[in-house]
Amino acid sequence: MNIKPLNDKIIVKPEQRFKSDVLDLSKVKGAFTTGIVMALGDEAQSMGLKMGDKVHFGTVANTAKDEYLKFDPIKIGEDQCLRMSWQDVCFVEELT
Repeated sequence: MNIKPLNDKIIVKPEQRFKSDVLDLSKVKGAFTTGIVMALGDEAQSMGLKMGDKVHFGTVANTAKDEYLKFDPIKIGEDQCLRMSWQDVCFVEELT
């Protein structure tokens, strides 16, 4: 299946749960904070994101008024992925 997100949207395959010293992720069930970019829209690409980038992103808070960053779980083939905006990416991990 070939997926092409529109505009600023990206598809990320969650890689692992990342323990944060700043955020209490124990309150967010099933939260992931790192993943690999699997597909991206033109706007996300123009901002420098590439397929295969390892990205770190935030999580959804328990209440709407405290919401930090948004993502939606989606299933693509057999893979559980997340749909989000490139603006929800905190940083791209670059290997040196």
